[in-house]
Amino acid sequence: MARFFSIPRKIAGQFALLRRDPEAFGRNLMQFTHKQLFEQRLLDMLNLAPMHIRLAPELADRPTLNVLNPTLGRNDMTGGPNTVVNLALRVAQRGVPVRLVTTMQTSSADPAWLRSHFAALLGTATLPEAAVVSAAEPGQPLPVGANDLFMGTHWTTVQQLKTVLPQFNSRQFFYLLQDFEPSFYPWSSNYAAALETFGLDFWPIFNESLLADFFDAQQPGRFADPATRQRAIIFEPAIDKRLFHPPTDPAPPRPKRLLFYARPSNERNLFGLGITALRRAAAHPAFADGWEFLAIGSRGSMPALALANGRTLRPAPWLDYAGYARLLGESNVLLCPMLSPHTSYPVLEMAACGGLVVTNSFATKTPAALAALSGHIIAGEPTIEALEHSLIAAADRINRGHLRTADIALPRDWATALGPAADRIAALFRQATG
Repeated sequence: MARFFSIPRKIAGQFALLRRDPEAFGRNLMQFTHKQLFEQRLLDMLNLAPMHIRLAPELADRPTLNVLNPTLGRNDMTGGPNTVVNLALRVAQRGVPVRLVTTMQTSSADPAWLRSHFAALLGTATLPEAAVVSAAEPGQPLPVGANDLFMGTHWTTVQQLKTVLPQFNSRQFFYLLQDFEPSFYPWSSNYAAALETFGLDFWPIFNESLLADFFDAQQPGRFADPATRQRAIIFEPAIDKRLFHPPTDPAPPRPKRLLFYARPSNERNLFGLGITALRRAAAHPAFADGWEFLAIGSRGSMPALALANGRTLRPAPWLDYAGYARLLGESNVLLCPMLSPHTSYPVLEMAACGGLVVTNSFATKTPAALAALSGHIIAGEPTIEALEHSLIAAADRINRGHLRTADIALPRDWATALGPAADRIAALFRQATG
């Protein structure tokens, strides 16, 4: 009987939990409604399905470079995946058989759209041979040859690759590193799994020397060995001058515009620091007249948020790559925090468009290093106060009549940026498979 009378108290307790901690309430409910999903949440690990491959003896004499990416959907082609594809296609241009292999799901992009997108990345309608295939289908394993080589492009693809490498004649692989990916997570199972990948046997390929410097300083895994560091392939990202440049036509009358690269689900983009700093800065006289505030980068998941003095941060619609470039060219200031040794593509792209960028320093990404890339980049410590002061300084410069120039000390086309890296990868592939 006592247990019966305790039920109302338990129900009341759960309603109190719903008000206090909706996420915890959801986990409790999930125990009964979605038991398998609840168990997965308890594991604190990404659910990495295995790569589905089969050795095909007839392919042993035709080695292929299999470039792995979790998915190649139309809405997934942001800076990182575009760089993966761009590099793979340029290796294929050098006569290396290349396949783009999705490892988490089959590509959902229309093949005609993919060809058009690949042509835009290369800047030519003549595409090299490079099939898009899947190793994510249990019932349709991807045929591979025993002499094939692989390129991992995200820590999850390297974890998937680790389990199948013993089947191949070479256990080494290429590893394209575009960030320090363990830091995508708190200290956790995922952090440990991402960190583990640096202990495998690979040729490092770095997107940005600032990132390579960070690995050199931290020395995770095989980077403690000077030989691994010395054989690293490093390229600087290109900021495509066809898309990212100051406006060529006189601007029509419009409010001064501040963009916030707001990605609440991506913790390294420091949404909390950014929105708090923006709310404080919006109250400053520098933003008193003629400014509008737009949030980009969140794929429509951002609500409108109140700032100071009746101003509002409104979500901008998701745009294609060319539309995104036009938006940067039509805007004055970009707030783009990034707690990472990588600069982040929007920072560089906005600087090339002639606007001002407010971002933060981190480790090897010092204010001096960022200023050397562009005088349009204003960087300070990753604190609310530093971001607030930088925003006010940027607004003051715009109000005084900032001159838009393409101030960016990086390659302005991908052929220049990726050519030497593609040459080196092609040479290593032939050396390993010849």
